[in-house]
Amino acid sequence: MIRPTYCRIDLDRLKTNYRRISRKKPVIAVVKAGAYGHGAVEVSRALESEGVKIFAVALIEEGIELRKAGIKGSILIGGSIYPFANFKEVLKYRLTPTIASLDSGRALSQMARSPYPSHIKVDTGMNRIGFGYRGAYDNIVKLSKMKNLKIEGIYTHFPCADTDRKLTLTQAENFRELIKKLKASGISPKVLHASNTAAQTFMRNTFTHFRPGLGLYGLKPFPSYSGVLPVMSFLSRIVYIRKIKRGERVSYGGDWKARRDSVIATLPAGYADGIRRELSKGGEVLIRGRRFPIAGRVCMDMTMIDVTDLPSVGIGDEAVFMGGQGKEEISASQIADLAGTINYEICCGISSRVPRVYTNL
Repeated sequence: MIRPTYCRIDLDRLKTNYRRISRKKPVIAVVKAGAYGHGAVEVSRALESEGVKIFAVALIEEGIELRKAGIKGSILIGGSIYPFANFKEVLKYRLTPTIASLDSGRALSQMARSPYPSHIKVDTGMNRIGFGYRGAYDNIVKLSKMKNLKIEGIYTHFPCADTDRKLTLTQAENFRELIKKLKASGISPKVLHASNTAAQTFMRNTFTHFRPGLGLYGLKPFPSYSGVLPVMSFLSRIVYIRKIKRGERVSYGGDWKARRDSVIATLPAGYADGIRRELSKGGEVLIRGRRFPIAGRVCMDMTMIDVTDLPSVGIGDEAVFMGGQGKEEISASQIADLAGTINYEICCGISSRVPRVYTNL
């Protein structure tokens, strides 16, 4: 590492979060999008050492990366497979595909040489991909008769578990009724999953597996969620300090104007690294355990900080964009509120040019 800007990933915290939220229930760990920006390979290795046997990604490429890295467990591809020729890669790397249409089921059955384990996606209200639950029974029965397709799992997704408990419970009941009907017809997959981190707070004993994402990384689906610790910190160091006079301006557009003689510190990280440009107004960083405001617009590669009230500030001082320092902490959710987005996007948006440094390997 050359540039003093990096993300620190605490794998002990990851494992602690896993133990706290799983409560010994079988888990499908969601590690798509680079494990929400934390690093899919290292996160999956750590969770596999804890006993996780199924991992969920979005893309075939993500599944291949994990398999090449030595992950032995099942790797579920959560996205719809297209074009169907990509089933060749699914078979080659022993990935578990999501079947969301009869056409995709037929394509897999034709390519496989023996019954191949797959998970069927049922849409209970999100209207993204999957068999609509009203017609899912007939379609799943048809899939069950395809020669080389094995229904290992069936799942759905709760898009409003963090905001609408009543709707989520209705979705769960509709899914449960479908599973009951399928079981009566002799279709009993061993893996049934639906509950994400938010849903698990009020549906602890639903279905065979729990499918957490956010909670594993210590991120909150809603403000009152507790019991987990943030896994990622985003850090940098001061590389330049400049004294300016009252009335001088800082950064692009010149819309930040010094109200007094000021001291401005420059950090070598900007929006190309994932420092949201929306933080140009109201954003803060931690230096020596205190909060200091961003001065002017966040640049592509650099961000300026008003450190006038820190007399002993120096080159090399650590600055925390996200994480804790002393008694202060800036969370992904706090940043998301300022940026008008969600904590998922804050972590996923930290670019690949920011090294991930792993502690407690």
